[in-house]
Amino acid sequence: MAASAHAITLDQVFVLLESEVPDETIIKKIVKDASKFTLVPKDIMELKRRGASAKLIQYMLTTASAGSGKAGTTAAPPPEKKAERELSEAEKAAEEARLKEESLRILEEQKKREEAGRKMFAGKVLAAGQNYAVGGEFVKAIQTFTKFVDEGVDGVAFAPDSTEAYSAKYGIANALARAGLIQSAADTLLDVVKSGSDKLFFTQAFIQLRDLRRLIIYRPPELEELTKITVTAFDQAFQDAYYYLVGESLNDFGVKDQARPYLEKVSQKANEYARAQYLIGLMSIPDNPEEKLVGAQVKDASESFQKAVLAAENQAEGRPVVDLAYLALARLAYDIQQFDAAIYYYKKISKTSPKLATAFYESGWTYFLKGDVSRALGTFHALHSPYFSHQFYPELWVLEATAYVNLCHADRAEQAMKMFEEKVFVLGPPLRDFLKRSRKPEEYYNNFLAAVNKPKSGVGLPRQLQSPVLGNVEFYNLHQTVKQIDKEDKVIRANLAALGPVGDELLNKLGQRRTERVSEAGVVIQQTLRQAQKELDLYFDKLQQLRLDLDEIRTQEIEDEQAGKGKELGDGVAKEGSIAIAGSDSMSWPFEGEFWKDEIGAYRSFLRTKCKAENKLGQFKPKFLQLVSQK
Repeated sequence: MAASAHAITLDQVFVLLESEVPDETIIKKIVKDASKFTLVPKDIMELKRRGASAKLIQYMLTTASAGSGKAGTTAAPPPEKKAERELSEAEKAAEEARLKEESLRILEEQKKREEAGRKMFAGKVLAAGQNYAVGGEFVKAIQTFTKFVDEGVDGVAFAPDSTEAYSAKYGIANALARAGLIQSAADTLLDVVKSGSDKLFFTQAFIQLRDLRRLIIYRPPELEELTKITVTAFDQAFQDAYYYLVGESLNDFGVKDQARPYLEKVSQKANEYARAQYLIGLMSIPDNPEEKLVGAQVKDASESFQKAVLAAENQAEGRPVVDLAYLALARLAYDIQQFDAAIYYYKKISKTSPKLATAFYESGWTYFLKGDVSRALGTFHALHSPYFSHQFYPELWVLEATAYVNLCHADRAEQAMKMFEEKVFVLGPPLRDFLKRSRKPEEYYNNFLAAVNKPKSGVGLPRQLQSPVLGNVEFYNLHQTVKQIDKEDKVIRANLAALGPVGDELLNKLGQRRTERVSEAGVVIQQTLRQAQKELDLYFDKLQQLRLDLDEIRTQEIEDEQAGKGKELGDGVAKEGSIAIAGSDSMSWPFEGEFWKDEIGAYRSFLRTKCKAENKLGQFKPKFLQLVSQK
């Protein structure tokens, strides 16, 4: 029983115990209110049943003698009951409600104090983990964050959707990314970004996700979920970066109608503006190469490509986009038969661009179609130079033969055809053998690497046939991604024991990613080489058609000789080899196979027609006739 009307009673202690108020808090309440209890065995049994600790019971027992003058003296008898006023039922209910509310308040305050302490400790742990990450000690960082997630604080784990668990997740991703393990970090970074733009590490995770996509192929379907996030509260630079990544990702997925609005949101001052405009220009061109461009499409694409050029020219690292946009403008002009405009744009491509050989080849045929055979042959001549030895254009000899046939130079046409048969057509058998040896995508990938890295391994594929694959942008990106995965796999395996289950999970994901990327790369190799096989057969057929034209020319030559006209219509060049000049005002260069590097794009042929009348061009057209969208 209680010592006074203002102190808490035994029944009220029962209420506090039922409310799960800690024993320490109940003791503090007893001390504060100077409560005293005279407990009988029955009371002690009930306290134990309700979960009271031995410490609480012992303290309550000591309160009975707390007011005695000497230790061991008999406690004063409790006040007579008649001094207490009996509470009404309403007052009892009110007092019970007040006490319950008080107990809940005490419990809530205690929980807040405990949570504050846990958060303070959690903050220190997370900070320590981040310090490890910044210092490049990714293993220690992951160990710190993993232990934190698994054990929590004081044995109480944080909820998966808590700020602490979120911070630990980003900590692991950040540690991996800073250690160069970007493929391993990618999925977790995406999870952090998907958690929402209101979260603490949204900005940092997005920037890291953006940067790693520039280095490896990373385009999981989950990227589409970024369309659900609003970023209007961020500064313009961040919005531009976000809109571009979303638009580029959707374009990768082939949903151009959804991608374009995001790319159009990229502001003109953004670093991503030039690339966004280039992609918009490509979107304006039909996917089907057989579909004819209409005026609106040409205008839309042309304006976007020009905007890309103007924006990229003002950027320190914008030259690659400038060259891509100029190449796209040239192809666009070619497709609508504006050959002068096409040549103008081809010439705009920088001499250091990896697209230079492509521009030379395409401009050579463009010269031919506009009737400038002199520059066409000069350009073809340049493509045989050592500067483009890494490129392979199997139809180049066919194009030269076509030009010579149209000029009625039978000997030169015959020589070009012979060169095609000796240098290109002989590639057919080894190509067919390689295709027969490979059935699955991973076999194509592994056999191709063996052919490139170990030419004598027995998996023969001539260097010329390797060129179209090695020059394929998609294959390059996929192969770089596989190399990155292999590098990370090696690092993770070296630290597998220290990383524990996290390491096993990372290895499993890396294995899945590698299988996917190798399969995709194998498909690219298969498609590229099968296309090369079709083209070899096509060019051989075209060569047979040219031979028929050549027979007509030889027949005409015989008739002319018999009529005494052969010398009059003879070749304007007396020396052997294809004579070319560099520029419009320069000296003759009669040596076949020798080149001036600084004039590599300005050679012209002096070869004059031997035809009695203007020949009509045949139906043969090179493969670049239709625009090809390239990322």
